Amino acid sequence: MYIAFPIILFIFILFLILNYYRKKRIICRVSHMSRCDKSQLLCELSEPFGFYYNARQDVFSTRTDAWQKTFGYGRLYDQAAPSMNMIFDTEPVYFNYHKKTWLIQFWKGQYGITTGAEVGIYHADSVIPPLLRGQTIFHAASEDEMLPLRLRLSSHGQPLFCFAQKHWWLTGFDIGKWNSPSNLEAEYMITFPDIEMCDSFLASLITLGYTWNELQVEGTTVCFTFFTPRTPDSCTSPGWWRKYVLWKDRLFCRIYQKLTSPFSCTADKLLYLYYYLPYAFRRTICPRSFKKHMRKKSKGRMYAHHRGEH
Repeated sequence: MYIAFPIILFIFILFLILNYYRKKRIICRVSHMSRCDKSQLLCELSEPFGFYYNARQDVFSTRTDAWQKTFGYGRLYDQAAPSMNMIFDTEPVYFNYHKKTWLIQFWKGQYGITTGAEVGIYHADSVIPPLLRGQTIFHAASEDEMLPLRLRLSSHGQPLFCFAQKHWWLTGFDIGKWNSPSNLEAEYMITFPDIEMCDSFLASLITLGYTWNELQVEGTTVCFTFFTPRTPDSCTSPGWWRKYVLWKDRLFCRIYQKLTSPFSCTADKLLYLYYYLPYAFRRTICPRSFKKHMRKKSKGRMYAHHRGEH
């Protein structure tokens, strides 16, 4: 026992020394990379997760060919979100157009250690009665159905990012930031292909409780701000559970900031994680990761329902 202790102590000290110099090498490596190389590498690393890195704003967004498109959208996804440390406000807007029920859904909130917002465009193959909408899997809009979108997110009045693109699922994710969803204000702009679709969407917004004073309409373009959800029962988990998950997210965010403290910008922090703790990097880079969770818990059930429903 007395012999083992010095050996264990020696190994521990050796580990600390080797780890110290390993961290120094990684810091030096990241520091000497050009901004272009960092951006290119982060885009390559995030592509399999369905995201790309925007160097100008130092945030991430989704690709139009993201693998998440295959899974469409179902309310079960949002119900599972708190178990994956995601707490957000959401506003689903259902409306009928061209003999189909469409869903344009809005999100803003905390995705683990990431503050973000989203807008997704989906539709069913037919008109879905209101009572069945929560049980239906909606298809993501195809390439020729994508709409020009703009998303601007602010926290306590301070802008975080702004994206504008023709998309089926436009997002923005600011890694390493913590915010309660109630502190976030998301402004959305959507341009519809014709007045019929625009009017149907507007009618649903009014039904939810938005007033004309809160909406800006110019032609077939609609702009509005999402602050407090108007959808009844939009919260999918109890208040105490939301508070607990947000507390965990804030703790993990502080750990992330401490761990990556040698750097200030997201690109440097993430590349430092990539070289130092690859597993932590993978968990951080995909704030909207339902793939494994859905495969394990609901893929068979949801697709069976999808086939029967449509």
